[in-house]
Amino acid sequence: MLRIFFILMLTAGLYPYTLSAQRAKVGVTLSGGGAKGLAHIGILQAIDSAGLRVDYLTGTSMGSIVGSLYAIGYSGDSIEVMARKLDWSGLFSNQPVMDDISYEERSEYNRYMIEIPFEYGKPKLTSGVISGEQLWLELAKMHWPVRDVKDFSRFNIPFKCIATDVATGDIVTLDKGEIVQSIRASMAIPSVFTAVRIDGRKLVDGGVVRNFPTTTVREMGADIVIGSNVSGGLRTADELNTPIDILYQLGFYKDAADFVEARKLTDVYIEPDLKGYSAASFGSVDSIIEIGKRKGREMYPVFKRMADSLNALYPMAALPKNRLPVVPDIEIAGIAVSGLVHSDEKFFRGRLGLEPGGCYTPDMIREAILNVYGTRFFKQITYNLRPLGYGRSELDIQVEENPLTYVKFALHYNTYTSVSAIVNVTQRNFIVPNSRALVSAAISENPRLRAEFFKYLGRKRNVGFGLGAYYENNPMSYYVDFRKLQEYRTKYANVSGHLQLMLNRVMAIGAGTRWEYIRIKPKISPFVDIDGNTNHLNTFVYYGLNTLNRQLFPTRGAKIDFEAGLIHSQNPDIRVRSGDHVYPLDSLGFNFDSYQRMSLKMNYYIPMGRKSSLNLNGYAGFNFNYNQDIVNDFRIGGITDFSRNQIPFVGLYDGEINTASVASIQLGWQYEALRNVFAIPRVSGAIYDLNGRASPKYLYLTGYGLTLAYSTKLGPLEATLMYSDQAQILKAYVNLGFHF
Repeated sequence: MLRIFFILMLTAGLYPYTLSAQRAKVGVTLSGGGAKGLAHIGILQAIDSAGLRVDYLTGTSMGSIVGSLYAIGYSGDSIEVMARKLDWSGLFSNQPVMDDISYEERSEYNRYMIEIPFEYGKPKLTSGVISGEQLWLELAKMHWPVRDVKDFSRFNIPFKCIATDVATGDIVTLDKGEIVQSIRASMAIPSVFTAVRIDGRKLVDGGVVRNFPTTTVREMGADIVIGSNVSGGLRTADELNTPIDILYQLGFYKDAADFVEARKLTDVYIEPDLKGYSAASFGSVDSIIEIGKRKGREMYPVFKRMADSLNALYPMAALPKNRLPVVPDIEIAGIAVSGLVHSDEKFFRGRLGLEPGGCYTPDMIREAILNVYGTRFFKQITYNLRPLGYGRSELDIQVEENPLTYVKFALHYNTYTSVSAIVNVTQRNFIVPNSRALVSAAISENPRLRAEFFKYLGRKRNVGFGLGAYYENNPMSYYVDFRKLQEYRTKYANVSGHLQLMLNRVMAIGAGTRWEYIRIKPKISPFVDIDGNTNHLNTFVYYGLNTLNRQLFPTRGAKIDFEAGLIHSQNPDIRVRSGDHVYPLDSLGFNFDSYQRMSLKMNYYIPMGRKSSLNLNGYAGFNFNYNQDIVNDFRIGGITDFSRNQIPFVGLYDGEINTASVASIQLGWQYEALRNVFAIPRVSGAIYDLNGRASPKYLYLTGYGLTLAYSTKLGPLEATLMYSDQAQILKAYVNLGFHF
């Protein structure tokens, strides 16, 4: 009672002298609570503004993240800036974000609704547990200033966080070792995040047993305890809306009993009003931070009186707002890699690109780790720095590999290709190490098949050798004046080989040769038609860039595909006929001499706010010295770009125009009206027949469309109404699911 009376008098500024020769120590405790834990930031900002010196700090789960940052020296304002910049939904996802994926993997990433890993020939169902690669790397970057500090009592503010021994259910207090590893253990929500092994124990979220560790901060020596609690205790049935909410409830019953005693030890108890928000509300980060700031402003007078009273009794210099230690770049004296089973260490070190004896920043180490992680060979890559003195450290890297084999499934429907069931098998280290092979099949009345093999080469493993094969059997309609005149069945197949240089994770150049076969068979009609097949070689160079932030409905980034080459060694067996009469090809002006070809596809997404982005697309295709028809033409039309030689154009169906040369531009505005629900108006313009084959002057097109779309686990669900000034027909276009 005497202690509480003293604190109350001190807080009110009414106690003129002290009962002890030693200044009362202030401890702060921050609870766990998932996304709601970001409200703690506002409380720390109020403490900073009041000039209150904190002597000890404890936290659990999200409270351990915010608390550790404050303890090592970040101000509340600095933590807010970092919190608002982070993509929390991406950090708490069980899939890598697109930005982490290497260029050669991006085209296949997140294109299937089901992915089943296989180990040693047996399926290994995914648990949905988050390994948290991005989260680990972000935490390592933020805690870089204390990379050499292994005793948390030596932080600017002594710090401890709480975890749970999953084997025994015991409380584990973490105050030594690797700070990032400790925080990651403290927030490892059971069945959501993978457990973390420390000193032979498997640790999970401390909130299971002690979500509000005031007991710990009192044991550290705090006389006055300020506790910020965002967990809100056990929730009602109506409030359990997400899997994370339910797991919190199931796992934290034991903590509910601990909280009763923890609450009694709190001298200043703070509970922001976060009703309506859950542990999974990472889409509402800004709102949660603002609620915390409002609560901080409410608590400011209490903190100010406390600070003024303590400073009057025990004058001390004010703490600087930013208390981070200044640390230089480090010299990596050595690199140790553990955990490799199927992977080649030379491959790992080559992709890593770090050399012993080099000096590196945290950003450089992060990029090096992601350069390896982006190959999809690895599930998680973490690192620790072991100080060797004199600014030198050993980089200790721990690796967990992905299974080598995945079987994937998707469904697709399109106005052009009809219904498809898509099956993919991807195998890494196929026949030779450091390789990836895949086979994809679209089972449909319009079947498709694709096989690829890619082998990493070079000292830095940034060169690749690829082999590929492709087959499709599709309908093709021939239009005259935008009216369907004739129907064909087309078969296309190719076999290719190429060399590729990955300039970085998002860009590559390469060269190769592709053997191509085209078969065109008309349905019976009274019109002149083309029948037969041809094959040729296409020797080409290419450039690719992909910085899109996600596969479906990206909001920022660019995707560019450029290819230029020579079509040569043609072997035509083509007939142009009307009924029984066959026309000589040369009499029609056709020839199959070598010609040059160029294609360019550019897609840019420019953010226009939190819910919308501007989409600018450019397409071009040119056949030079080309005197053919239909067989190797560019085909204008369609919303989705997935057919050979297709130039997408809103307002027309796939292939309504065949041409040897075309340039088009499309402007769209993507607006997310509701979560995962999009409205996308588009306008397109194009000029074609630039070589004057069909007309003495180029021709032009204009088109308009409105797409309503929904992003689902099955893929995009899109319905478009569109119109072209030249066709003058209102058309509907539907695309459902991931396309081949």
